[in-house]
Amino acid sequence: MLRKWWVILLQGILLFILGIFIFNNPVEVLAGISLWFGILISVTGILGVFGWLFSGKEERDTGNLLWGLLSLIFGIIILSNLLAAMKAVTVIFGIWVLLTGFSLTSSGWSVRKENAIGWFLLIVGILSVIAGLMMIFYLGSGAAGVATILGIQILLTGIALILLAFVKKAIAGKLKDKISELKQMV
Repeated sequence: MLRKWWVILLQGILLFILGIFIFNNPVEVLAGISLWFGILISVTGILGVFGWLFSGKEERDTGNLLWGLLSLIFGIIILSNLLAAMKAVTVIFGIWVLLTGFSLTSSGWSVRKENAIGWFLLIVGILSVIAGLMMIFYLGSGAAGVATILGIQILLTGIALILLAFVKKAIAGKLKDKISELKQMV
């Protein structure tokens, strides 16, 4: 495991490059997310219908068939109108950011007098509320916001993997030296 530090380094570099790509192409990234969302829902629906068709008569549940058909129809609707799907993903993500902001604001307000972290939570919560409202009511900036948050996450993960690769390389070197010392003693 310690010998393959360069694999982790390569993964980190690729994620770093992907993060930069996401920052430069927010609309395309959101369209890709919406496309995959539509594909996943459609495949889930198809599998649900096939599961119902190939199950025994005593195992068939009309609710499962209806759920499979609804999933398939919903997936097809998403795939046939990616712009609407992009808007829906943006609004859903905006609602999530807004609710997270309210939660952080509430938590920060509760502990602001006891701990400095409370003020940090309060500020981040207020910024999250503002970002969530922008995503919901200004869909253009909301789409960029979704891609920006995704880009930041991927960029930070890439940086973390790059750092981890160098740590693993250093540990592997120390272990190799220690093993050599032990072999010489024997």
